[in-house]
Amino acid sequence: MKTKNINKEYLQAEIDFIHKDHNLDASFITMFATDERPLNLGFKVYTVFLFKNPTSILTLSTQLDQEEPAYPAISLKIPQANWYEREIHDLFGITPCGIDLDPLVLHRDWHRGKNFPMRKDFHIDTPMPISEVPHEFSNQPHAEGMNQIAVGPIHAGIIEPGHLRFCTIGEKVLKFDAQLFYTHKGIEKMAEGKTIDEALNLAEHVCGMCSYAHSTAFCQAIETLTQNHIPIRASYIRTICLELERISSHLFDLSSICSAGGFGFGGIHAARLREIIMRVIYKITGHRFFRGLNEPGGLKKDISDALLKELLFEIKDFKAKFKDWEKLVMNNDSFLDRLEGTGALTKEQAITLGIVGPPARASGINRDIRRDFTYETYKKYMPKITTYEEGDALARTKIRIDEIYESIELLKNLIQAVPSGHILNRTPFQFSEPQTSIGIVESAKGELIHSLMITPENKIYRWHVRSASYMNWRGMVQATMANNILPDGPLVNKSFNLCYACVDR
Repeated sequence: MKTKNINKEYLQAEIDFIHKDHNLDASFITMFATDERPLNLGFKVYTVFLFKNPTSILTLSTQLDQEEPAYPAISLKIPQANWYEREIHDLFGITPCGIDLDPLVLHRDWHRGKNFPMRKDFHIDTPMPISEVPHEFSNQPHAEGMNQIAVGPIHAGIIEPGHLRFCTIGEKVLKFDAQLFYTHKGIEKMAEGKTIDEALNLAEHVCGMCSYAHSTAFCQAIETLTQNHIPIRASYIRTICLELERISSHLFDLSSICSAGGFGFGGIHAARLREIIMRVIYKITGHRFFRGLNEPGGLKKDISDALLKELLFEIKDFKAKFKDWEKLVMNNDSFLDRLEGTGALTKEQAITLGIVGPPARASGINRDIRRDFTYETYKKYMPKITTYEEGDALARTKIRIDEIYESIELLKNLIQAVPSGHILNRTPFQFSEPQTSIGIVESAKGELIHSLMITPENKIYRWHVRSASYMNWRGMVQATMANNILPDGPLVNKSFNLCYACVDR
């Protein structure tokens, strides 16, 4: 990872050059701020790009004034940076100049002014009174014949809170928006001053759907910092676990899509198949969500060869069951009719919004970090990447089905090739000043990124998590308004099936 210091006056020009020069083949992947006043370095904003040819990461570091931190907003050049900059303003009091700074993470009832929770002088236990300010969706139109329909923030199902607001004329959706961050956990603040092991435990609990992907990205950031090459056996087992988590997550999504599309029978059977995978995961790792397995430098515990052989048998048996489910679902014309053309997101829209993962590939973006920024044993066992052009709910469904089959093939090859050997390399930290590093993993929902700043005492100074769902929520909002009717809203939602927990980190 290369870091380049950029004066704030030249930040937009530098980003404009990187983003528009197609010869560089660069993608904006994340952005975060730090409060480095205790280090006498003021505030800083870090803007991160991924280059494909050759594969590398470039971080632009911009130092800001301590008293009135501000810089020219980069979302004027890169629209997908909008949420990042609004979040930075909410949590740090840093002003990206030139854009609308509607509250994002901190809702309108938060007392503003000097209360910026990610600043170092804001204590995590500070009690904050809540002001009596009603929430309004300021961008929702009002006129005769229009209806506003609120969904949430408390939902009937066992899901986290999110306020979804439809504006309709009859059944046609005219406008749709979402307000999230109702249960923001403050994990990044909680991590400050924690040891690596303590922070790893937090990383595993960012989200239940992709907990292993989160812990792997966290470990990768540490391993990159220490230039630690994990043992080959550990790398194989990590990749196996990542693919099992992908299958489990995709089956949950497919079950949700079926239920939202009125095909409950297919949804129940997808949930049954997922339970098979979850029990396999528990049998081989001791935890249904892979927690307590990863460690910087490898793994905390091994998986026996006997259990790996059992996993191989289970996966082969599972493939036949999944094929039966696919026939059941993909031959149901009334269900497919609900999916086809619903919630279409064009490739151009997906690129502008920075969409990642299955929704991006369903809209024709041929991008997958397992191939484009390869890690673990994906270098040897490269997955086949499928894309579709339609960008609708049907394409997002087919992407997940294709990827489950690909994961099954990857697992069969990996399990049969797992080498013997140890599973952990410990590399000591030896730094004289804080160091930054980044870990990137292609989770089931798309690429997620962990950015870390570690002190010489091996403590967390700053940790930033950017999940796939964080990038894709605006895509779901855009797709919901794509010539849909109100009953299509839940189906579009579930075809993205985004995670609240990954956003409310």
